Amino acid sequence: MKTRYKNRRTLKYVSILFSLFVTMNFVSCGSDESCEYDVEDDGFPFACSEGMDVAFLIDYTGSMGGAIDGIKSSVAAIASTIVTESGGDYRLSLSIFDEQPEGNLPAYTAQTDYVSLPAGQKIVNSTFATRDQYLTMMEKFGTNNKTSFSNQLAKLNGALSLGSGVGTPEPGGLLFNELINNSFAGNWRTTNITKLAIIITDAVAGGDDDTANGIDDTYLASLAAKANLDGIQVILVSSLATSNYEISLVDINNGGLKLMNANLNNVGTDIIKLIEDICVNNEK
Repeated sequence: MKTRYKNRRTLKYVSILFSLFVTMNFVSCGSDESCEYDVEDDGFPFACSEGMDVAFLIDYTGSMGGAIDGIKSSVAAIASTIVTESGGDYRLSLSIFDEQPEGNLPAYTAQTDYVSLPAGQKIVNSTFATRDQYLTMMEKFGTNNKTSFSNQLAKLNGALSLGSGVGTPEPGGLLFNELINNSFAGNWRTTNITKLAIIITDAVAGGDDDTANGIDDTYLASLAAKANLDGIQVILVSSLATSNYEISLVDINNGGLKLMNANLNNVGTDIIKLIEDICVNNEK
């Protein structure tokens, strides 16, 4: 049993049931009707021009160096896209996830740019006997913070050494949980804006035990339910043909998008296109 999941199981099942109730009552339609959001009653999804909170969750394990460099080289264009789409009302956050054998410290934990982060922006999860997960908030949500966001991004795979990971699955689901349930990036705005969580990875989600199985599927589905309740749309960029993020998170997230089989070395262009597509969809 995955200990991090066990203690929250009841709450998660309640969230799933409530999300299903909301979906059945607000977006159900008959065979002779067009199935659209009721703007008068709900309004979701909200236009990007009303404002945007955009959280980037980046796999920081050893195989992700090319993807991270691709994002860094495109950061000005990515930020410019968000500024334009939001009409200048935006907030960005940047977080990374990594995994190590229990008791092993990533090299970056001794480096200045990690040590200097506030304690509340560093989580080391040790709920499984042989694995530790490192979840790090490089940049919390800040008003019009593209400059500080870009500065923090520039440290990745540079001044802040790349992590390693252990097995193939990685703990991105745990990081997403911290963002939507524990305000790890600060509070998401509750006004009618576009809220995006962009997950960039070349692995499946493995929770706290470095193994992907049905427990992870249930966990990701509970996160999708919470994201739906909070109006958070998930964008997945993955080099895999399919993954549990796709099936158990994005496919049941209201208004989410995915890009599978992505060339992560060209990920900057893909991110811009996905953000633009979300904003077009949200205007309909």
